[in-house]
Amino acid sequence: MGGVLGDLGTLLPLMAALILINGLDVTLVLAGAGIFYIVSGLYFRIPMPVQPLKAVSAIAISQGLSASVIGAAGLLMGGILLFLSLTNLIFGVVKLFPKVVVRGIQLSIGLILLRKGVELIFNEQIFINGAQTSLTPGQFPIGIVLAILALAVFVLFKFKFSKQNQGYPASLALLTFGLGVGAIFGPIPSFGNLGPSSTELVLPAAADFWIALTVLVIPQLPLTQGNAVVGTWDTSRVYFEEQAKRVNPRSVTSSMGLANIIVGLLGAMPMCHGSGGLTAHYKLGARTGGANLMIGGLLLTGGLLLGYSSFSFIFIIPLAVLGVLLAIVGIYHMLIIRDLTQTSELAVAGSVAVATYVFSNLA
Repeated sequence: MGGVLGDLGTLLPLMAALILINGLDVTLVLAGAGIFYIVSGLYFRIPMPVQPLKAVSAIAISQGLSASVIGAAGLLMGGILLFLSLTNLIFGVVKLFPKVVVRGIQLSIGLILLRKGVELIFNEQIFINGAQTSLTPGQFPIGIVLAILALAVFVLFKFKFSKQNQGYPASLALLTFGLGVGAIFGPIPSFGNLGPSSTELVLPAAADFWIALTVLVIPQLPLTQGNAVVGTWDTSRVYFEEQAKRVNPRSVTSSMGLANIIVGLLGAMPMCHGSGGLTAHYKLGARTGGANLMIGGLLLTGGLLLGYSSFSFIFIIPLAVLGVLLAIVGIYHMLIIRDLTQTSELAVAGSVAVATYVFSNLA
């Protein structure tokens, strides 16, 4: 179960911000992500991650772009990815990313995840929606204290209790700790608005496509090729070997292309796969596509049956706990570079990592 929820630290903050700031429909976002998770698990047969397109999401959130512009970005990304897949041009694109470049991108992704985790730990808010809590920070760094306790729980279950608790991964213990803290000290969940939200489809206008192309798609596309396509393909081979035989540049590109055309038409959240998310699921315990069925089912149920009330449950997990989870995933992802042994390879990978980190629009 820990591996099932392993990518929440990446998924939840961006998903919540797109709903709360940009006005995306909660039912469409949750159900769209849930269906994409389920279909990906059934086809790829490994815990294939589903994440927001992070450059698109980050720019859209920071600029307060409308749901119609975000939908246009999904349609454009989906169309471009499908074109690359159907024409086999994606294999030419892959050649632009040799192993050392991919390792550099993966190293930078790990650094960015680690940085984001630290930001969540030091965030002045304790919960993602800024809800009041019986934990009164004042001048007391309560987030740091929660992070230390969460890390202690993870380390104990990862190393001290690993043999006794093989069926209870350290990540699940960490999330259980977070839910426990939230249940005791956090906002009381409200389930007054059950059922799907009153969905209204918002089709993009012509002007939305130009804004989406210039502001969102152009910054996102090259990084999607490096991380979401080549990085995911490479990471799947590192962790799953023959089990990941269905994962290749064309299948990953087609998967993301189809998904983004559908969510673009619905005005939901543009999505991708990602090497960091794959590391999160694997290192925190997931081993098969069954993990996708579980998290996908939870998201789909949340969108259709709980609607806005589903976030009441999510919001009780302290940001510091999500930050620790994200930081752990980042460290694991950086360690993929260990198979580079030549100084020249490490120099190239390090240069790529620095460049990608500086321009930290993550695919």
